[in-house]
Amino acid sequence: MNQVLRIAQQNTRKSLIATKELLSYIENSQPDIILIQEPYTKNTDKILGYPLNSKIYHVDNHLTPKTGIYINNRNIYTKILDSFTNSWMTSIQVQLDNQPLVLSTVYINPNSIEPEHLTTLRNLLKTYEKTPVILSGDFNARHTLWNDRIINKHGQLICDLINELELQIHNNSKTTCFTDSGGESIIDLTLTNSIATPFLANWDSRNDLNTIFDHSLIEFDYQLRIRIPTRIPYNTRRYNEKKADWKKFRTLIPTHTIKKITQHIEHTHNTAEIDLCVQQLTNLIQRAAHHSMPTIKRSLYQKRSNWWDKELECLQIVVRNKRNIFAREKDRETKQLYYEDFKHFRNKYVRMIRTKKFRKWKEFLEETQSQDTWGNTYKMLKNKTTPKTYKLPIVEDFPMDQHQDIIKNIVNNIFPSSGHTHHTEHSTNNTLHESLPTNLTKKYIERLTNSTSSKKAPGNDHITYNMLKQINKTTSDLLSKLFYKCLQLGHFPDQWKEGILTIFPKPNKEDLYNPKNYRPISLLPSAGKLFEKIIQREIQNFLTENNKLSPNQHGFMPRKSTITALEDIKRNILDNRSTKMTSVIAIDFTSAFDTANWAIILRNMKTLNIPPHLINIIDSYFHNRSITMIYNNLRYSKTLTQGCPQGSALSPLLWNILINTLLDSFNFPNASIHAYADDVTIVCSGENIDALYNNILTVLTYVNTWSIQNDLIINYHKTNILNFHTETFPSPVRIGSNIVNIVPKIKILGLTLENHHYKKRINFTSHINSTINKTINIKNILFNFCRNTFGINSRKRKNLYVGLIRPILTYGSEIWSDQLNKKQLTNLNRFNMKFLGIP
Repeated sequence: MNQVLRIAQQNTRKSLIATKELLSYIENSQPDIILIQEPYTKNTDKILGYPLNSKIYHVDNHLTPKTGIYINNRNIYTKILDSFTNSWMTSIQVQLDNQPLVLSTVYINPNSIEPEHLTTLRNLLKTYEKTPVILSGDFNARHTLWNDRIINKHGQLICDLINELELQIHNNSKTTCFTDSGGESIIDLTLTNSIATPFLANWDSRNDLNTIFDHSLIEFDYQLRIRIPTRIPYNTRRYNEKKADWKKFRTLIPTHTIKKITQHIEHTHNTAEIDLCVQQLTNLIQRAAHHSMPTIKRSLYQKRSNWWDKELECLQIVVRNKRNIFAREKDRETKQLYYEDFKHFRNKYVRMIRTKKFRKWKEFLEETQSQDTWGNTYKMLKNKTTPKTYKLPIVEDFPMDQHQDIIKNIVNNIFPSSGHTHHTEHSTNNTLHESLPTNLTKKYIERLTNSTSSKKAPGNDHITYNMLKQINKTTSDLLSKLFYKCLQLGHFPDQWKEGILTIFPKPNKEDLYNPKNYRPISLLPSAGKLFEKIIQREIQNFLTENNKLSPNQHGFMPRKSTITALEDIKRNILDNRSTKMTSVIAIDFTSAFDTANWAIILRNMKTLNIPPHLINIIDSYFHNRSITMIYNNLRYSKTLTQGCPQGSALSPLLWNILINTLLDSFNFPNASIHAYADDVTIVCSGENIDALYNNILTVLTYVNTWSIQNDLIINYHKTNILNFHTETFPSPVRIGSNIVNIVPKIKILGLTLENHHYKKRINFTSHINSTINKTINIKNILFNFCRNTFGINSRKRKNLYVGLIRPILTYGSEIWSDQLNKKQLTNLNRFNMKFLGIP
């Protein structure tokens, strides 16, 4: 943690080149926060020119921002103050240990100050009168109070405001802030209220750094007697495998040690000794990683732009010197000559920046030395279309002394306790071993390990799939015997049961202070996930070979998919609506995977006659599971009593076993049920509106009763009904105190369905329009990266189309292609040909 917050302020005059030079400077000086006036926007509602994933605050209501705040130190806690952020002003709060700091940056156009400006500034300072406030920016205000030569209208009004609210001016009397051919002035101000004043130090206007800027860069420190709280990132991926010495890593896993552990596993019948062997293997791999590869170091600040070189640095010094010469000259005629000389070198400097930046950008996109289609251009596309967010307002927007309680609340909300335990003692009698798998060979384990993705995050032991692949031949025999012994004893090792919780905001959720609006992912140990894949395969094979699961379940089933589910739903809708009134019900379960009842899953497994050794291993898998959330240096762990961890290979299958009783028992003459994991859809019909209404009530009551009996909750806010008719139900569809929504369109497994006036059709207009708009957005971004004069070659472009664009365009085409009219088909074909460059 730091005791000094370094802050800079700069007017970039709406210039991309000025923005790039600012970035070049701050890469060396590394201020924590930059207060920006007149940012480069290209007349859009975004601030442009900064690195991808930059944290920049500005107005967000389709107005062109005149100010912004760039957070260079990504580990400090900040949040925007919406009430005091508009087109000409941006305000944020920086979280300190005992109280927040308010930072506000302002830009007021010349000769355009209005009462609104003064009222907003006054309200800000009065609202936060008991909080330290720093107010900075380009006020275009000139006054002798801050040592300017003249007084203008802006200056007088700002002077009155300073006197009224007893603000402190920090501008140095010896330095100016703005220089052009017309002279010098002081229009960029740094002001503080009485609480912030004692802590602001080292204010400096860096005229000596000016090259293409009219405005000087201003720097100052906010100094505290206590440390400034910062994030301490936690990542289960500890080691930098790009710099690993894999040969050394493999030699640090001695064969004789592996053989010794293997022999111990073969001769033991004790679960505690199995856990000991797992721990020995884990420690061995961790030590090898520690001595053969560096740990990942994450910089607080953005990295230097790779287009900046010594030639640019030298020319920058020349331009800076030329500027200083003309700025200091007093004689008008000589000053003008010096200014023309400065302009010549400045323009040369600007052209060189553009040339070098474009050249590097072209090299970055084209990657001529690589044949990989999924390189930088693809990564840029993904970042632009689906930007990742690492913000956690639910924690970050609150003081640090509340964080421990907050993470506890998050874990308890996402993973509520069931209120009962289920663990049963199970037999390990050898009579159960007759059905144990015989194909857990060394070769099988090698193939399984090599098939895993090295990009998957490891668990709390920091051992990645890539590490396991590197020592695959050495450890595959050990793992095969370990997994077999675990199945034999019905024991899932305790070290593999702790998940590290990471949460991401769900898309399109506004209330990010609600834990339910975050998607939880459990990061599990890699070796444990290999074992889960084996268990999943064994159970799935048994269920498939014996036709144990309902044919109405399409999720994570062999030879089934979202398309097979949608085909069944479409067929039922069209078959029924031709002669009857038809409706579709989409049912949503609240936190389905996280609240799955373990006892019911085990009971269903016994009902399905799943082999006892597989029931025993799942029982052990559930027993003594835990989830841990780590934030900064805070940690909260909870022993789980229910739920299928999202991130586990077993979770979808265990859910399918849980919901199978609903699918098997659902038997109504005028309704059919379809499931893809926890997405449940019911097609309901009736001879008339009253019959349909009663049938809907009957099936929903049945599903609701089943849910209660199985410890699940239907989310009626997200459960919707789409009518394929125009008549109105006699009364609202009510289940208990809950009313089910009737909606004009419904999204099922990625396809949007609507009623069609023809009974033999389903309306997919919204889906087609949405798909075209989405692909047009991708196409526009791609064409911006790949023009006629530069960009990836035609082979890579074609591959990007086949792998990225076409899957979006054609998803569900088996369902909707025969439902489109000529105009919709023409629009799709026109877009397709335009993308491929076919006239």
